[in-house]
Amino acid sequence: METDRIISQYFSSHTNRWLRSVLRTLTYLGTGGVWITIYALFFIFLDDPFTQLLLTLILAEMIGLLTIIILRYITKRKRPIIRYKHPSLTPWNRYSFPSHHTLRVFITTVIVGTDSPGLFPLLLIMATTVGFSRIYLSKHYLSDVLAGALLGIMLAMASQSFI
Repeated sequence: METDRIISQYFSSHTNRWLRSVLRTLTYLGTGGVWITIYALFFIFLDDPFTQLLLTLILAEMIGLLTIIILRYITKRKRPIIRYKHPSLTPWNRYSFPSHHTLRVFITTVIVGTDSPGLFPLLLIMATTVGFSRIYLSKHYLSDVLAGALLGIMLAMASQSFI
C-alpha cells in the first residue's frame, strides 16, 4: 500500500535518537521469550485463580502463532527494513504481515484487561506503544500493526469464549 510506504519513509527520515532508544526497549514487551518466561513463572508461583487466565492467554498465543505463520507464508510481504535479521529457527520472521509483537500485546490487553479492568488503560497504552514501536523502528508497516492488533483482539475474545 502506498500509505504504508509513505508512513514508513516518514519515520525512517525523521528519527529521534532518544525516542528510538526508548522504543527499542519497549518493543521487547511483545517478544515471545519474555511472555513464555512470564507464563512459566505464573504457573510456578501463582495459585489456582490465575490458571484459567493463563490457559486463555496460552490458547490465544498458540492459535495466534499458527495464524501468523500461515498469513506470513501466504502474503510473503517484505519488511520495511531490508537488513532485518531473523533467527534461523523462525524463517517466517523474514516476512512482515501481520505483526506478531502487536498481536501478542493486544491478546494480553484484552484477556488481562477483561479480568482486571483497572489495568486495562495501562495495558492499552502498552499495546499501542509496542505497535507504534514496530512502525517507528521500521520492523512493520502500519497495516501490519493494525492487522496484528485486530487479530489479537479477535483471538483473545475467541479464547475467552472457549475457556
